[in-house]
Amino acid sequence: MENFYILYGEDKELVKYELEKIIKKVGGSDIVKYDMTSTNLLDVIDDASTVGMFSEQKIIILEDCYFLTANKTIPSIEDLEKYIEHYNPNNILFFLVYNDKLDARKKINKILSKHKVIEVKKKDEKDLINFVESYLKDNGYKIADTTFFLNHVGSNLSNIQSELEKLIMFKIDDKFISNEDVKKICVYTNEEEIFSLTDAMVAKDLLKSLNLLEIFLNKGYDEIQIIMLLASQFRFFYQVKRLLNKNKSESEIAKILEVNPYRVKFTIKKLHPYSESMILDYIQKIAKMDHDIKLGIMDKKLALELFIVLLLEFKYLL
Repeated sequence: MENFYILYGEDKELVKYELEKIIKKVGGSDIVKYDMTSTNLLDVIDDASTVGMFSEQKIIILEDCYFLTANKTIPSIEDLEKYIEHYNPNNILFFLVYNDKLDARKKINKILSKHKVIEVKKKDEKDLINFVESYLKDNGYKIADTTFFLNHVGSNLSNIQSELEKLIMFKIDDKFISNEDVKKICVYTNEEEIFSLTDAMVAKDLLKSLNLLEIFLNKGYDEIQIIMLLASQFRFFYQVKRLLNKNKSESEIAKILEVNPYRVKFTIKKLHPYSESMILDYIQKIAKMDHDIKLGIMDKKLALELFIVLLLEFKYLL
């Protein structure tokens, strides 16, 4: 068992999914979470140095450790480095990084590299099929057609889990999921259709963006679904822009990201006026919106509408 785990990857939901798998193996009920975008690092170190309240072992989760990436820093980083070199063996720390790369030049990362570092890569279709079938098998269920289910609900892992939970509750008696069950219970998600909303936003077309949002909501899409898909699309924009800035060709980008070359070509045309930092602002604001909704600070629909209006009408970000 390790005392330090570093999980990094651009897909926030996948990183959290890997975290849950490890915690299940590690065990323990005394879990503390910190949002590192608003937490004093000294508070974390103090907590890590003490014994757990409910058990000898304490799990401490550090969300969004942006300071492990390039050009980012945080006060008291030297204190964290000292703690890792002389840590409390009773506690386990998880560093979650929502980025595809750690800054290997930083001393903190050199120290952490001696422990468990896990890169969380986006799952392909085969991985998703295995995930769905394993998830259902672990719960004692069978499904008629996994591909049909994935075509219906999309490839977002968080959404897949949510729809599987609905099916499990619905078919609790016979534990067999048919295609008719999927059509009856699961919300249909056409990711390419939703991406037309991001196209309108990048084009700064406010009226079209708000109209598309209303259309999708009327079709039965959930606001959280839309937010997750927007986040996925803007992460893709960011990846393309970043690779372009590294002088990668269209074909090289398509190969690295494992997508259709036409999608890369189409994306490059749209993103020409925008910098990496501008696109990253979109991603950060989407994450903030998702956070506020889940805490009950904002109504789901109102949050989405305000996000679009502030973004386009007042050029809040771009």
